[in-house]
Amino acid sequence: MTLMKSILLGSAAGIVAVAGAQAADLPTKKSAPAEYVRVCNVGGMAGFIIPGSDTCLKITGYVTAQVEAGNVKQAYAYSFAPGSSSVGLGPTKDARNTFGWTTRANLTMDARQDTAYGVLRGYFEIQAEFGSGYDTDGSGTYINRAYIQWAGITAGKANSFFSFFGGGEGWANMFSPDRQGFNQPDLMAYTATFGGGFSATLSFESAGNGTSQGDGGATGSNVPFLYGTTNWTNLGTEAPDIVVSLDANQAWGSAHVAGVAHQVRAISAPFTNAAGNGEQDTLNKWGWAIDGGVKFNLPSFGAGDNVSLQGVWTRNAIWYSGIPDGMWGENGQVNGNGLPMPIGDTWSNGDGTWATPTAWSIGATLEHHFSPVFSLDPEVSYAEVHWSGLPGNVIGTLGTGTVIPKDSESWIVGAIAHWDPVPHLDFAFELMYQSTHTSTPLGTTLVAPVTSFPNHTDGFEGRFYITRDF
Repeated sequence: MTLMKSILLGSAAGIVAVAGAQAADLPTKKSAPAEYVRVCNVGGMAGFIIPGSDTCLKITGYVTAQVEAGNVKQAYAYSFAPGSSSVGLGPTKDARNTFGWTTRANLTMDARQDTAYGVLRGYFEIQAEFGSGYDTDGSGTYINRAYIQWAGITAGKANSFFSFFGGGEGWANMFSPDRQGFNQPDLMAYTATFGGGFSATLSFESAGNGTSQGDGGATGSNVPFLYGTTNWTNLGTEAPDIVVSLDANQAWGSAHVAGVAHQVRAISAPFTNAAGNGEQDTLNKWGWAIDGGVKFNLPSFGAGDNVSLQGVWTRNAIWYSGIPDGMWGENGQVNGNGLPMPIGDTWSNGDGTWATPTAWSIGATLEHHFSPVFSLDPEVSYAEVHWSGLPGNVIGTLGTGTVIPKDSESWIVGAIAHWDPVPHLDFAFELMYQSTHTSTPLGTTLVAPVTSFPNHTDGFEGRFYITRDF
């Protein structure tokens, strides 16, 4: 009995031992090692490493909510026939908006990695906005910028290399070629860096701005500003705008000089020649513009303080004067008040000849920080446009039957105040004033109750906006 008991106990112990060994051989479920987000810094940009790659990514953006308003005066209506014109009252001020709303959301992604030839960068910025009423951006979603940079190459939708400080500090622009804050061109460019903060760029950029403003009326195309008598055809883009710029960035500030060659191609409205036959005339010429600017840092006045100055001169390249960007792209009118400035790359006289615009502008901006949370950005600009080669002193716009004077001048002055109570939150108030004066076209007939030609127009615009960036 004792022997049998020993055998049974031994067998049980063996079974337990074998079962334990088999259990030890079974696979066990273990948690995978945690993969933490790695912080990176490439080309001076801090971000995080995209898992499974060596690319450093930074995600930023902002949300802006604003209200805007502008004064409205009596507008005028103009009719045109060769050698004569008439002026009467236009839409009443009650028919136009004086108050509006705009909300914008912005999302930006910047991806960089180091290579043997420098930083390889891919950047894009998407904006979506909704607005109604006075001076809004309307509603829609679009690419604001999207480009690739590597080894001195920039390709895509990016800031123009012609512009210096863009449209100014506010939402409403001063007279300055923008293409930085909005309407950026598609471009292919190469920048050579010489060291010491000096660089030179050769850039091939799209003409116009790809929207209805500046597309010669051909909505959706990307062609220059063009004007004529009653009918015209834009012959389209045959060559890009060619930009050359020189830049210097130093501890004291920066300096910029740029030039652009801009092709203008058009066919005039049909007209009757001396022989009594129908005829059309084509134009193919190059316009040009030059831009110069300088920025001075003012650390003795306050951290981040600076002042910038700029001057632009153009012929047959009206956009580069900065006039079409002034205020809200109203060409001398605030919310349609009074008479607009004549804007165009050229103008057909309707007899086989073409008129030429010469336009220029100067501007200055100042940024002053009264404290870490309060700053003020005043700005002022002045512009003129003059037409040569016109029949007499009268000019008419294509297809609209509008009388436009030969000479005009305008200035814009204003300021933007910022209050930043906590990081990444900005309360801003903008107030701008514009005054425009134009010459009187010859042969003008006044239609009652108008008793004098409206040579002068002016007006205010203001907006309050709150921005949260991240």
